[in-house]
Amino acid sequence: MKKIVAGVMALLVVGCAGDDKGGEQYRYYPPVAKATNKTQEMAIPGDLVWARAEKWFRDQGLHIENSQRGAGLMTASVENSADGLAWLDCGTMGSRVALGNPNLQISLIITQSGNHSVATANVKGYTELFFVEASGERIPAPSIKPVCVSRGSLEQSLFATLGN
Repeated sequence: MKKIVAGVMALLVVGCAGDDKGGEQYRYYPPVAKATNKTQEMAIPGDLVWARAEKWFRDQGLHIENSQRGAGLMTASVENSADGLAWLDCGTMGSRVALGNPNLQISLIITQSGNHSVATANVKGYTELFFVEASGERIPAPSIKPVCVSRGSLEQSLFATLGN
């Protein structure tokens, strides 16, 4: 009886494994958000933190879109930049799926109390998904809307500069 059950189980496993018909190469798995260090306290004045933040954005080639020093808010975004994928996790995909036109959005809030400052960064993004034909042609998949989450490396780089 055990041999029969083992044989049936083996057939089921082989049958299920062979039933994919190439579907795995067209699969997209969204990223799993993970906790990143989004806040840093510094024993330095807010004006110095603000100046260092502006320099960091310039050094990274990020254009500051909104700079409200009085409110302590600075935002930047980059559209259609493959460099954004170094900072973003947009999920995993099969061999016939490709990401394209990634967009990166960064918000930085700086608050000050005396000579003490706190910086909070928020990093998000989104991208487009394409299916890749054998010819290399990329077919848009507008029904799939990948949202990207931070890898934490942008925040680490920014905070290393701000607290330096």
